[in-house]
Amino acid sequence: MSKENERKGLSRRDFLAGAGATLGGSILAGCAPQIVPTATPEPTPEPVAAPEVMTAELAAKKWSFEIPPDPIPDSEIANTVETEIVIVGAGVSGLVCANSAADHGAKVVLISASSAPVYRGGSFHAPRSKAMERLGIEPYDVTTFFRRELSSASFNVDQEKWYKFYNNAEEAMNWLIDIMEAKGYETVLEHGNVEPGFGPMHTPPGSHSWISEDMRMAGLSAGFVVNTLAERAQQAGVQIIYKMVAKQLVREDNNTGRVTAVIAQGEDGTYTKYVGSKAIVLATGDFSADREMMAKYCPWAIPLLHDRGDQGYDNNFKFGGLYKGDGHKMGLWVGAAWQRTFPNPPMIMGKWVGANQPYGTHRGLLVNKKGVRFTNEDINGPFEGIAQMRQPEMKAFAIWDATYAEKAAPWYTFGMIEGSDPIPPEAIVERWEAAVADGSMVKADTLDEVIEKLGLPLEATKATIERYNQFCEQGVDEDFHKGAKHLVAIKEAPFYGGMLDVPDFLTVMGGLRTNANMQVCDENDEPIPGLFNLGVMVGDYYANIYNYLIAGNNLGACCLTFGYLIGRAIAQGTV
Repeated sequence: MSKENERKGLSRRDFLAGAGATLGGSILAGCAPQIVPTATPEPTPEPVAAPEVMTAELAAKKWSFEIPPDPIPDSEIANTVETEIVIVGAGVSGLVCANSAADHGAKVVLISASSAPVYRGGSFHAPRSKAMERLGIEPYDVTTFFRRELSSASFNVDQEKWYKFYNNAEEAMNWLIDIMEAKGYETVLEHGNVEPGFGPMHTPPGSHSWISEDMRMAGLSAGFVVNTLAERAQQAGVQIIYKMVAKQLVREDNNTGRVTAVIAQGEDGTYTKYVGSKAIVLATGDFSADREMMAKYCPWAIPLLHDRGDQGYDNNFKFGGLYKGDGHKMGLWVGAAWQRTFPNPPMIMGKWVGANQPYGTHRGLLVNKKGVRFTNEDINGPFEGIAQMRQPEMKAFAIWDATYAEKAAPWYTFGMIEGSDPIPPEAIVERWEAAVADGSMVKADTLDEVIEKLGLPLEATKATIERYNQFCEQGVDEDFHKGAKHLVAIKEAPFYGGMLDVPDFLTVMGGLRTNANMQVCDENDEPIPGLFNLGVMVGDYYANIYNYLIAGNNLGACCLTFGYLIGRAIAQGTV
């Protein structure tokens, strides 16, 4: 890390405003909507409303997105392109797959609805790598750590995928490290949340990033990766076609045989049929911008979505919903089953106000808009976000005093590199003062003033603070039993406060039923011949929420490791 960034660090707001990217664990995007023929097309139903709560009646209905549009007739197809592998989506997983397949001699065409490579985040997880060896970082114990993670998912996931990732991540990561370092980037490890004794909020080292002379923050390197991989793929003979929106998969034998092609539409409105003799690979991003799909598969996260209309496909980073599930729909239309894990887990994050951990939240006092404490604050951002969603207006408020910078040390923020020194308390106070100046925090010489500036009820909030201070003095939290090290009394002026607004929604995970070879499967768990998917589309890898405890899990596993393995396997004909 540069001396300047090491001294100041960078907050999440600094990063988002300056870099326009997102946090670790991200997704990719690609194609667009529409269909595949069925034996006897069903009439299109009236659209089902998108409620925030699923009912038995709604769950039993055929939703409009599940019913294939009319097939595109051959008479409207202007061009046909034949190759071995057709990949749909120019995000991380699609480009990794294209490069891996080309490395092993396959002919590849990649089409993408976007106008350029797309990306979010930049944390790539691997439990071991040559970079970790160079830095002397020991890998974590998979038996302990994965059992903890699988337990947090209620074991409601496909364990075969998890251990396939663990067993193959080092090879895939070293492959990418070689590519990125040959291009002049430096490989670093992202600093994660630290809890001594490998406690439940600990994020172990393993999140890899690439930095340049001009960009010295970890966790932001997906843009570097996709641009490097796109250039490398084209040099290897991969044909990449942008602004080409996939509309329909072609499955032979009256929708019972092999998926042999994808029909896509260019900017001029003409259709091209891309035939893949070995495989069609979908890598088209999430379904969070389709309210019907969210209502059916992830209804509880709907309050976090934003209404933006048609956002198109050049969505490198946005909160509140990204893509419309084009690849998911095309898969469903040719007989793919949905994943078994329900509901689909969202990727959400609480706000960083006063946080002393990279993927954390405020670990001092949090209250809701009634001035009432509602959680053990010693939790990471995603978990705080869920607790906050249960509060009035989904808002929370942090209050602390002048001693908090010193007593809550050490301070680490998002983007810091493993091995960096913590940010000095005096630099943290400088940040608070800057936030007060720009209106994103409040400050006052009395608690009454801070409470008033936050818009909280005075007496109820003061009573909460008084009770909290008693716990801090005695070193025992009698309400939520937070550890004594996080009990910092709120007594010394000046006092600070900040509102934790509605949690951020980044994406929704999973979708089509997918086996460990990334083959898309039907209701009988039989692979649909010729059809694969990657990235955030991969079904049954996550449950409950994406929790960031394996920082860079999605990019490292479903995008890099699985993309690398399946590109090679398809090229070699071993799957």
